[in-house]
Amino acid sequence: MVKSAIVVCENCGTKNRIPLDRIDHKPLCGSCKTPLIREQIHTAPVVGTDQNFDREVLTPRQGVLVNFWAPWCGHCKAMAPVMEGLAKAYAGRVKVVTINVDENASTSSRFRVMSLPSLLFFKAGKVVDSTVGALSRAEIETRLKPLF
Repeated sequence: MVKSAIVVCENCGTKNRIPLDRIDHKPLCGSCKTPLIREQIHTAPVVGTDQNFDREVLTPRQGVLVNFWAPWCGHCKAMAPVMEGLAKAYAGRVKVVTINVDENASTSSRFRVMSLPSLLFFKAGKVVDSTVGALSRAEIETRLKPLF
């Protein structure tokens, strides 16, 4: 079975199912025929920074999972493979963004991140859920469902 991603057209908002093995073939929106931009589909976590946070997290039409972490945090390191798996499994439906709190203090402060790992779930640019501490993939997936 070929895995696919749901890509929301930036032009008309239509959700398009694109097989992952065809992403590089410059797919078009099934409704308005606008090219679907390759960069919309993230099959790996996006590195978030103070500079790109608004663009990567607040403006996308799709849901966004933000993982605040630090390299010295053992639970954060344990969650890294989970974040990578979620980014791949939910490509095109939910964007996974990771933010190193040591390098991005402004964004961490803006969302009052006090403990690690911290996960924030965004829909339409607003925080709709949050959690602190390491969670299993199944627990995170349950929280992802309202994002799409």
